[in-house]
Amino acid sequence: MKQNNEFAHYIASLAQRSILYEVSTTPKPGLVDRDNTGSHKDMDFFTFMASSSALYNGLYECVLEGISFNELDSTKLMDRLRAPGIKCEKSMFEATKGVNTHKGIIFSLGILCAAVGNLYRKHKKENFFIEEVCNEVKDITRDLTVKDFKGINTKTNLTHGERLFKEYGFKGIRGEVEGGFQTVQKQAIPIIRQWTKNRQLSINDLFLQVLMSIMTESEDSNVVIRGGIESLTYTKNISKEFIKIGGMNQIDAIKKLEVMNIKFVEKNISPGGSADLLAVSIFLGFIEGIIS
Repeated sequence: MKQNNEFAHYIASLAQRSILYEVSTTPKPGLVDRDNTGSHKDMDFFTFMASSSALYNGLYECVLEGISFNELDSTKLMDRLRAPGIKCEKSMFEATKGVNTHKGIIFSLGILCAAVGNLYRKHKKENFFIEEVCNEVKDITRDLTVKDFKGINTKTNLTHGERLFKEYGFKGIRGEVEGGFQTVQKQAIPIIRQWTKNRQLSINDLFLQVLMSIMTESEDSNVVIRGGIESLTYTKNISKEFIKIGGMNQIDAIKKLEVMNIKFVEKNISPGGSADLLAVSIFLGFIEGIIS
């Protein structure tokens, strides 16, 4: 059994590795990867390396907050994650010279790290089923959208997330965590669990299959902010078509994704929210022990 700080280091390293695995997955349509910068002009693969390397300490502190939390109202843990979350963002911006590479994933993985830390405190074990972790996340983030968007109708300066909620009812990443990462549980985890039985795809191609499956369902606010609802509909439809005709099991799957990347760049589409959910999927795979 690991000591608390040793366990926190272990979980933070898995969170950091999941971020590195996500950006290394190639080729990802519209996204930064090892081959190109997708629809981004202000960041590249090395920007993501710098950012990923800067997040460790903040994620470590999120795990420790989860381990030390012992109140009946799980939602109070969110308040305690604010400081390490701000620390993560500050480190990211320092490493990237002001470029926002990982703000979304800091939010998701910070909560996940705390959830795993709290489960560790309660059950004194190191691996958990993904459903256990996601249920813990639901408890921690209960009514998050209501709290965060309270008074939205009287505000004049709205954030991107607030505007999308007001105009379209999109809850974005708040809705995803509040629902215990339903998109990940539905679209990603069955693929990873099946992969552990046959391992017919390489790890890179597994992650591409997961990403494209997530893109078929994700209410990706990054896509909507850049190109409106039309871009989101296009992203979902082209992803569904790719999966329908065989996904990564097609002989020319990589070529099709490279062509898709060209189309996404032309349309300025970057499914960054889906990429964050890929990193979440990888992290949850680590925690259950189905990815190593």
